Amino acid sequence: MKKYYKIIALALFSIILVCSCEKENENTLYPSSAFIAKGEYTGDYWPTESWRTCKPEEVGMNSEKLKELNEEILLLLKLHIDIHSVLIVKDGYIVAEQYYSDKYGIDSLQPVYSCTKSLTSALIGIAIDRKYLQDENTLMTGFFPEYKIENLTDDKQKITLKHMLTMSAGLDWHELDYHYNDERNTFNQWVSSSDRVKFVLDRQMVAVPGELYTYNTGISHVLSAIIKKSTGIRADSFALENIFRPLGIERYSWPVDSRGVALGGNGVQLLPRDMAKFGYLYLKYGFWDGEQIVSQKWIEISQTKHIKRNDIPDYYYGYHWWVSPENSYSAVGFGGQWITIFPEQNLVVVFTNQFKEGDNFQWSTAERLVKSYILPSIN
Repeated sequence: MKKYYKIIALALFSIILVCSCEKENENTLYPSSAFIAKGEYTGDYWPTESWRTCKPEEVGMNSEKLKELNEEILLLLKLHIDIHSVLIVKDGYIVAEQYYSDKYGIDSLQPVYSCTKSLTSALIGIAIDRKYLQDENTLMTGFFPEYKIENLTDDKQKITLKHMLTMSAGLDWHELDYHYNDERNTFNQWVSSSDRVKFVLDRQMVAVPGELYTYNTGISHVLSAIIKKSTGIRADSFALENIFRPLGIERYSWPVDSRGVALGGNGVQLLPRDMAKFGYLYLKYGFWDGEQIVSQKWIEISQTKHIKRNDIPDYYYGYHWWVSPENSYSAVGFGGQWITIFPEQNLVVVFTNQFKEGDNFQWSTAERLVKSYILPSIN
């Protein structure tokens, strides 16, 4: 019997030793000491050239709570939940930052997928501010006299930019009804089409504009085409001139379709720190270093709860922004890309991930980590 217990004890010791080594290796790779920023808060500034960092306590946050966040992420990585990076900006300073992927580091462009939609929304707002567009009540079909639009009903001719921005155009579209690799997914059919703008314009109407929320990447692409038509330059060039260059964003990728239209609903790649700059621009209500980049009115209306989402409980949709019940709002991309703005806390949080499609536990991870660790860390 003593021999049996000795064997059990040795086995348990071996397990503990292995776990301790694993934890030590993990902490060597992604230590909490590296996650928590260093430095002092030295006052207001604009991160155009680079972000400043400071200890969380300098801006009223608890380092120990944020260390718990890093430790949980290490456990999630062991479960093959692929978190690529986390970046937390409080009062304009990076207080925590970590990169957990061998593929994507601090200097790696990250596919932001549908966060592209929020950029497109900002460009529509700028185009209205600069008088290239009249307002968000401008009609969609009037921009495309070169097309003979199919299924052209009275309702289709009533679709406005606002309906497009709030995903309530009323077009027949099945993007979230099937996985993206399913041939029944309208997104796949749209990607394979020879003219992506016309493909969207030709869709049948299934609802009166403004009544039904239907997630539609194609409609965001049509907004990009409208930017090109109204300003005379492609959306990516318009973004470079009016957002990227003023914010000091130098590295990015923005693909175009076969007809020369910059992708309006997906496709952009950014550095996580530049994702944070875009979030910070919205946190500051469109103001940046002495210049009103996007009007405060547009920022406010973009984060308004315009229409309830029918796919995610309690969430609403603004002007291509997800609006939460807790008065935060987010640019969100496939696989778990998040730029979340918390106006009341003066906080921006960026997550980049590669979550598995259809896994609800993974897809809720970023939001859960914010609620469990980041918000409770604020004193």
